[in-house]
Amino acid sequence: MRLISPISLIRLICNMAKIKKTTLYVKGMHCPSCEVLINDKFRESGNVIDVKPDFNSQKVEVSYTGKLDHNILNKKIESFGYQIISHEEEMIEEANDPLSKRIFEAGAIGVILFILYLTVKELGILPDFNFTGNLNYLTIFGIGLVASTSTCMATSGALFLSTVGKNGNNIRQAITFSLGRILSYGVFGLVVGFIGKTLITTIGIGPFLTLLAAVFMILLGLDMARIISFAKIIPYGKSKGIFQRLEGELIKSPKKTAFLLGAITYFLPCGFTQAVQVYALGQGSPLQSAITMMVFAIGTMPAILLIGSISSLTKSQFYPYFLKTMGMIVLIIGLMYFSNFLSLYGIDLSNGINKSNKTNESNLTNGVQTIEMKVIASGYEPNFFTVKKGIPVKWRINGLSVFGCQAYLIVPKLDIQRTIQPGMQTIDFTPKETGFINFSCGMGMYRGRIEVI
Repeated sequence: MRLISPISLIRLICNMAKIKKTTLYVKGMHCPSCEVLINDKFRESGNVIDVKPDFNSQKVEVSYTGKLDHNILNKKIESFGYQIISHEEEMIEEANDPLSKRIFEAGAIGVILFILYLTVKELGILPDFNFTGNLNYLTIFGIGLVASTSTCMATSGALFLSTVGKNGNNIRQAITFSLGRILSYGVFGLVVGFIGKTLITTIGIGPFLTLLAAVFMILLGLDMARIISFAKIIPYGKSKGIFQRLEGELIKSPKKTAFLLGAITYFLPCGFTQAVQVYALGQGSPLQSAITMMVFAIGTMPAILLIGSISSLTKSQFYPYFLKTMGMIVLIIGLMYFSNFLSLYGIDLSNGINKSNKTNESNLTNGVQTIEMKVIASGYEPNFFTVKKGIPVKWRINGLSVFGCQAYLIVPKLDIQRTIQPGMQTIDFTPKETGFINFSCGMGMYRGRIEVI
């Protein structure tokens, strides 16, 4: 064992004596990504030795030497939507914003959205809504836009501001940063798609993925409505650790590594990203999954290019209500996904499906009813049939597009789970009772129904 000289020991004790600790209350922290940003910004002060943020308690433990200037620290974080407050101020804010008030506001917003929906539907402005919860690329892009004005402002947007864009909004660096983000999401989306394809078509885990996507969306919506904390329930430790290690190396020269900085934002803890990842996983197609993740990342791009304007939006007094409104919309999407999950077990809460065509009656030849269906990228066509009880049915299925979850057909009432192959195939059954036979893809997003009369 190496002995420490008396002089070195005295110096060490003196240096340790100079290190002080204090606990600050920081308003605005809501996820592990906020902890990453607070840690980075506080450490920019030369006398700050260590920072231990905790978004759950809204507290930050700071170790420092000399004098800690709260005003300087506040200036470093205010532009990102955070503020150092006193313990007394924190108690007053909690008293003025109880859970009952937040639930009431979220419920009122939900009622208003429902009334608006009924109004525009009655006026014929809005077409029939798809209650199967299948998200197209336009919807995914919209979710990216919502994310860019909420959690992504505290993640990728904040990272850009604190590194590449700290000396002014350089449009070229912003584009480079965004391209790195988009391509990274595409590459990881491809990997997720391969995993999803194996899980759905080989293991048959599609129903679980549907339930998982529903849970993520519901929790995320409740989080945006400030009813619960998504980040307190979903573990982020691993992705946060990976990001911090990569960021520590790249942040040394941010302008030269803007592309890579954008790429590692995939590992930033973000509820929206995780929710879309689960949805992409359930698509069961590497190509579709990659495109989905890239479209989502493109949706967040305006927040990077117009970061100054978005920052102004977050400071608006109407911003909390905007987030709650978006949260209720995300919650509705989550409930639709839960409906998808139930449909996999023959429970259809939508009281029917959205028929893509007219009801198709079977053709009766030689005592056998024949119905024909195509499997295409957008689902099943046609997706509604009528057959007669007691007469054998030959269900002819033409697999034209079998690279997504629509290629895994589930018919709960007939106890059928089958991977659709390219080309023509047939399912034979005899309906023994009147009623409905529901069928869907492995995720419940694409549905159909056979009516037995």
